[in-house]
Amino acid sequence: MLPLMVFFTSLLALGGCANDEAPLDTGLTGVVLRGPTAPVCDIVEPCEAPFAATFVVSRSGRRVGDFRTAGDGRFEVLLAPGSYRVTPAADAPLLDPTSQGTDVVVGPAGLTTDTLHFDTGIR
Repeated sequence: MLPLMVFFTSLLALGGCANDEAPLDTGLTGVVLRGPTAPVCDIVEPCEAPFAATFVVSRSGRRVGDFRTAGDGRFEVLLAPGSYRVTPAADAPLLDPTSQGTDVVVGPAGLTTDTLHFDTGIR
């Protein structure tokens, strides 16, 4: 189970719900992976690992929320249906993290599941 902070951060960032609006029941869930984890990878040595960090969610270039992944890379964030860009926060331990955004689409019902991949820069 993810911390309630992820839920509340998302609601606050999106403005919560007004008196005449229904609460959000859509969003994004999944796992974030970083890799490669070593200069040389093979079948015995996996090239990706779960990634715990803070991520910024934007829509049409405007920041609409953020979330922090758990130690196992899992996350859940409530978002209205539509297209978004997820970018690691500037302090994420990656090569040029804010340039590594990935596009995601939140479906019209429930939670959309996705696996997000980010580059460590290890070569």
